[in-house]
Amino acid sequence: AEKTGYPTEMLGLEMDLEADLGVDSIKRVEILSTMREREPGLPDVDAGEMAKLRTLGEIVAYMNGGVAPAAPAAEATDTQGSSAAPANTPVAASAPPTAALGRFPLRLVGAPALGFSLPGIHRLQCLAIVSDGAGVAEALAAQLALQNVRAQVVSRASELPGNVDGVVFLGGLRELADVDAALAVQREAFMAAKALASRANQSPVVFVTVQDTGGDFGLSGSSRAWLGGLPGLVKTAALEWPQVGARAIDLARGELDAQAIAVALGNELLAGGLELEVALDPSAAEPRRTLESYREALPSDVDQTPRLGPTDVVLASGGARGVTARTLVALAAKTCARFVLLGRSPLTEEPACVQGLSADADLKRALLADAKARGEAVTPAGLGQRVASIRGAREVRETVADIEAAGGLARYVAVDVLDEAGVANALESVRAEWGPVTAVVHGAGLLADKRIEDKTVEQFERVFRTKVDGLRVLLAATRRDPLAVLVMFSSVAGRCGNQGQCDYAMANETLNKVAALEKLRRGGDLSVKSLNWGPWEGGMVTPELKAHFDALGVPLIPLEVGAQMLVDELRVSTPTDNVEIVLGGAPRPESLLDAGGVERERVFDLRVHRSTHAYLDHHRVKGNAVVPVVLVLEWFARAARAVCPELLFVGCRDVKVLKGITLPGFDSEGDRFEIHARKLSNGEGALYALELRSAAGTRHYSATAVLEPVRPTPQPLKAPPQGLGPIRASVYSEDGSGVLFHGEDFRVVRDLQVGTDGLSASLVGTHEKAWLPDAWQTDPALLDGGLQLALLWTEHTLGRASLPTGLGALHVYKPGAPAGELRATLHARSATGARAVTDVSFVDAGGELVASLEGVETHVLP
Repeated sequence: AEKTGYPTEMLGLEMDLEADLGVDSIKRVEILSTMREREPGLPDVDAGEMAKLRTLGEIVAYMNGGVAPAAPAAEATDTQGSSAAPANTPVAASAPPTAALGRFPLRLVGAPALGFSLPGIHRLQCLAIVSDGAGVAEALAAQLALQNVRAQVVSRASELPGNVDGVVFLGGLRELADVDAALAVQREAFMAAKALASRANQSPVVFVTVQDTGGDFGLSGSSRAWLGGLPGLVKTAALEWPQVGARAIDLARGELDAQAIAVALGNELLAGGLELEVALDPSAAEPRRTLESYREALPSDVDQTPRLGPTDVVLASGGARGVTARTLVALAAKTCARFVLLGRSPLTEEPACVQGLSADADLKRALLADAKARGEAVTPAGLGQRVASIRGAREVRETVADIEAAGGLARYVAVDVLDEAGVANALESVRAEWGPVTAVVHGAGLLADKRIEDKTVEQFERVFRTKVDGLRVLLAATRRDPLAVLVMFSSVAGRCGNQGQCDYAMANETLNKVAALEKLRRGGDLSVKSLNWGPWEGGMVTPELKAHFDALGVPLIPLEVGAQMLVDELRVSTPTDNVEIVLGGAPRPESLLDAGGVERERVFDLRVHRSTHAYLDHHRVKGNAVVPVVLVLEWFARAARAVCPELLFVGCRDVKVLKGITLPGFDSEGDRFEIHARKLSNGEGALYALELRSAAGTRHYSATAVLEPVRPTPQPLKAPPQGLGPIRASVYSEDGSGVLFHGEDFRVVRDLQVGTDGLSASLVGTHEKAWLPDAWQTDPALLDGGLQLALLWTEHTLGRASLPTGLGALHVYKPGAPAGELRATLHARSATGARAVTDVSFVDAGGELVASLEGVETHVLP
């Protein structure tokens, strides 16, 4: 009663939180958090379980240790009246608690494929490809079959089988007749996700969307921009489903035929990386890229003049209430412009019984008493709607008054932004009196927070259409107006996804991409901005909800700060090439996979075969291809960078050889492995526990990966071993008589010299041995040369052949695979009985330390 304002006598335990009481996701967080504060012994509030609570009685049962039932339907919430980011889990949960507010444009960055399969794709029972209609689906199914991944093709998502656990949705590659066709593809993708949703919470699933919006996710302004919301669905699925292999792919088709597209997609699915968003463009300098947000402050020492002035006419949807209204008041103070505010709230007269009242509880009590006096029955939901209507009308009037007090002019028009004729008629009278529209601000929006499996088509349509079709109406209505400014109020939910908001994420992503298209189409000096706002302070963000955001490290935007952010974006001096911009805390969609504070173990699938790792044909023991430990370290390095791309891989420690790996399928079907990554700590850098397992679960290697924001300064080089001189023993031989068994691709040791306490040699790496180009984080050939020196030292000191069995640490000071010869120096620690321990350093031609191996353990063979 306290938090909703309803009189206690109106409440019953059987009442539905949303249908009967209008309690949305924000209010739910507030209620449950307050209950826990007052009763510390109650269980923690789990976002996922909280979303399923349907009635007041179920809240009581949950707090008493009960289990939440299936989630109910949701009522839509008007976002223009809210200054929060309503969702079960805030969209920037990965940001640190002290994260500063900022401005974050978007760019494409190179992302070479790391060689990992899409998680879960090899374990599916029923993988389906939703057709593109032009032969790519069939060619992709054949391509996947070559790698023992079976898939069936269906024409539309409605034909997906009931037992489907993997979907590759190619609808975004279809030919599009018009905008309606593009939006129909987005709706079909939502239905494909729903088909997977029932399985997604219990077992591994795969969900992939493929689109062609230029191979750059529409940043350059694609004519197919109305497809642009597909990644929002994928990013939300990645947050909602704990065991999903998810990816949004934008592939520039150009002149590629179906077979070439299928090969590119097959390579991405079976030997790509971990990025959620992958842009493939064979014509680009970097054919595989991903999206990255970066901090960029606006210039402070140049022209501060606003782009708008007193004669400009600003058309604003959703601008009469909430956050949009506050920003428009600030804009009015700077520009003295004229504002046309579109909204659905009717400006009705208030009942006399509520005059002078402002608190929700007081308004509800007065309306209830008035209804009883008139013999009228009223439900809690009906009472809540009356209060909302009163509050809405008050806020509209307040906004109009505030704009005019700030120096602008304002006119409110009660019209649904989806009413094309109504909007057009309203603008005709505006133009007659004030002149043409010169700026558009699209801020209207609705929410109906439900997870994908629980969200109905009707809920999806209301949320999606308000943003997307609302934009279509505004663009059509102003097509002939001389626009100077076009601003879309998008959301960081579009950039990052958000639990319960797949429709909202898709809608806002669509706005982002259409904004780039409008900039391209209209050209000139038009300033186009799609502002992906983070959550705001004030309004519906109560102290309890603010504490909830703080606990997740999500910075809130103060109203006055956010309003100034909008004003700043519309200065004459503001760069116009940045269209899609996040305002608020730093968005990090990859890290959001740990949203809500629950650290997920990440699993990477890896297939080893002659076609993918041909050099292993030269690393055989007794005729069997064998995986060297240094290649495992390379895989570990790739996995570490994939889970934490903003940090640098600087090495591994505590490397353990649990069981060496032979490859029985190397020359046939291939061998599959999994890398499991789990975060151990996270300060300025990060530590990850990594483990390599076979597909059957056998543990082969483990290590701790070390990542840092900057590379450490190398330790001073040790003096060379004493008494170095040439070694007479044969190093490599074809008949196995030499100490080393390695074939040509691993024969990297040259100019070997031995001393009393170590070895020295010239080594070459993957460049000189002509290994196929790859996204090398280290140089496995070079590092294996270091291990070969350890084997040579063991044979020299203990008189017998040996194998490496352990490694204390790998330190990487220069990433990748260097060209030319390097000098490797082995310093002995000990050599007793059957065990030797050594350290190896690698120095380039400039005398700089490239890498080092500490504590290399070798044991002689029996």
